[in-house]
Amino acid sequence: MRIYITKLKHILPPFITISLSTIIGLLTIRWVFTIEFEIIDIKEKIWNFWLPVLLPWIPILIWLRPRFKILILKNDHLQFFFQSLSAITITACLINSQEYLTTATGTLQKLSTVTDIEKKRKSRYYKLTNFSVATNYGGSYTAFSRSGRSNDLNFDIYFVVPIFDRKPTNINGLPRYWYGVNFHERTRGSRSDYGNEKLYREFYNYCLDRMKEYDFYSLDHFKRTPTSDEKQNFIKAIEARTNKNSENYVILEPIKENYEKRNGNKFQWIFGSFGIGFSILLFTLIWPKYSAAEMRNFKNSKKPQ
Repeated sequence: MRIYITKLKHILPPFITISLSTIIGLLTIRWVFTIEFEIIDIKEKIWNFWLPVLLPWIPILIWLRPRFKILILKNDHLQFFFQSLSAITITACLINSQEYLTTATGTLQKLSTVTDIEKKRKSRYYKLTNFSVATNYGGSYTAFSRSGRSNDLNFDIYFVVPIFDRKPTNINGLPRYWYGVNFHERTRGSRSDYGNEKLYREFYNYCLDRMKEYDFYSLDHFKRTPTSDEKQNFIKAIEARTNKNSENYVILEPIKENYEKRNGNKFQWIFGSFGIGFSILLFTLIWPKYSAAEMRNFKNSKKPQ
């Protein structure tokens, strides 16, 4: 037990420090530069996925990896296991905390008409008292992608129709505000090009039928689509309809659930994900033997043997 406590005292304090510093630091940077002052405008996927995946490895390799050298392990794969376990734990916390920040700081603006958006500070959510959509002026775009070990094919179909303050008699000029709806389908396993084409056509026709019966006014509020791949795909759907390119389009996606439920269980999962990873780390540290020589080397700032 004494050796186990020694291992914990040597590894856990820097692990906790790195975890808290990384989570709080990334939250602070994003809040200051993208939410409060809107200095940086990058895709949300970078904040919510790529930075949480890549960022933890920097402090882990610099400060935590040398501390794992006191563990007597059979090979380098086990050494990498402890580093990966630490990184996965911090990554899970970062993903949940970033997603929570995304929704928790998203304020709801209550507007009379869609054109009032320009009169207010940019917000993530809007509730419109009066609006109308021109269903006869819609456009669509399909994005194809591959994912999974079996190289599954994904269909993402984006539909857009312009939003106006009141029902227009005719459309003059280029509409700025658009109602966005998307559908997703994933094919399992590999198919021939003919099979994929047939499946896509069936899914596209199904989506068209859904859009013909779609209730555009059954919603609680709108979400303003942020800078993302989804927004670019919606813009491509608009360009397919208007034949004009512009980055000034405002895409509003309908949200049917209440605004108060936007956070879900994200906040609880910040602590839940950390607790799970932390518990596994505590459990796995029971078996590796302890190297007193490596501890002396670490304290004397010598290279590991």
